[in-house]
Amino acid sequence: MVSLNPIDPKDFDVFMNQAIDVYTQDNIKSGTWQPDEALEKSREEFHRLLPEGLKTKDQYLFTILDNNSNNKIGVLWVQVKINTSPRKAFICDFIIEPQFRGQGYGKQVLQALDEKLIQMNVESVSLHVFAHNTNAVGLYKTVGYLPTNLYMKKTLVG
Repeated sequence: MVSLNPIDPKDFDVFMNQAIDVYTQDNIKSGTWQPDEALEKSREEFHRLLPEGLKTKDQYLFTILDNNSNNKIGVLWVQVKINTSPRKAFICDFIIEPQFRGQGYGKQVLQALDEKLIQMNVESVSLHVFAHNTNAVGLYKTVGYLPTNLYMKKTLVG
């Protein structure tokens, strides 16, 4: 079983560097950003969303802990708009470290998140996933997430 614990500030810095890099590469791979601009755009996006770091309003960052082994297996970042009605959440980032993937942790984390959000009177949770991340798409479908939008792209060769 897993638990979601508030992230330690020193782990937050590691998460930010890793997440910015992964987001950079995902946007390049998806064709959204050009390689020469991607890193700067990624940094800007993260700093826009977390202008006050861990103290940013409505942002919840958790270390994912395996309760049996006491291993830190990843990070979950969720935005919850507390002062809106109905309350909605958005998963901003969800990282399971590579050595822990494919072991059922993803489902456990999403179930633990559901429980936390229900306690916060949140009515829905949504997320964005890059289409090339087929493992994540499969996980989200397995636990009940449904597509709400679908963007498609065709690369033209002249």
